Amino acid sequence: MLLYQLTQWFEERSALQASLRMESADSAGDVHRRIEEVEQQLYAHAERWKQAIEEASFLQFPYEAPHLDDDMVL
Repeated sequence: MLLYQLTQWFEERSALQASLRMESADSAGDVHRRIEEVEQQLYAHAERWKQAIEEASFLQFPYEAPHLDDDMVL
């Protein structure tokens, strides 16, 4: 679900940037504000995702059985 939301926001950001290039100066302020809002949402979700990954990595147990590796077979 998170990746879907990120994809949607990236698509919206790209569409807004394209419309910003074609819009008049009067409506450019509104489009620019919406781009900033979308970028803030992207950044907030990326930070949450990064923290979740970091927390999950702390929960992993360290590798304790190197003698069971089968690297010598390769």
